Amino acid sequence: MNPKRVWRDERGFTLIEMLVVLFVIGVIIAIALPNLKAAGESAQEKACDANRKLIGSQADNYYLDLGSYPDNAQQMKRRGYLRTVPTCPAKGNYRIQKDAPVEKRVTCSVHGD
Repeated sequence: MNPKRVWRDERGFTLIEMLVVLFVIGVIIAIALPNLKAAGESAQEKACDANRKLIGSQADNYYLDLGSYPDNAQQMKRRGYLRTVPTCPAKGNYRIQKDAPVEKRVTCSVHGD
């Protein structure tokens, strides 16, 4: 049996084909990663916004019942206005500003108002 004949009959990928495939996969990943990161940041901002609205509406309920705004969300939890204290997905801290307009009453140290 001729050794050259054995190599010609085998099927498989060449090194060039494998490198081209790896290059294409790398380009796709390079394009996709920034979009995935942006989507994650957008989701965090939306979750934080929902938390701020929840804390703000419950702070208004607290005010209507007790005549003053709470100092923080822990105080609202102790009084039963919140089941749990919401946390910012980006590890920010929420602050209740008693004299701010309704839409800016609760702020986040990471995402702002």
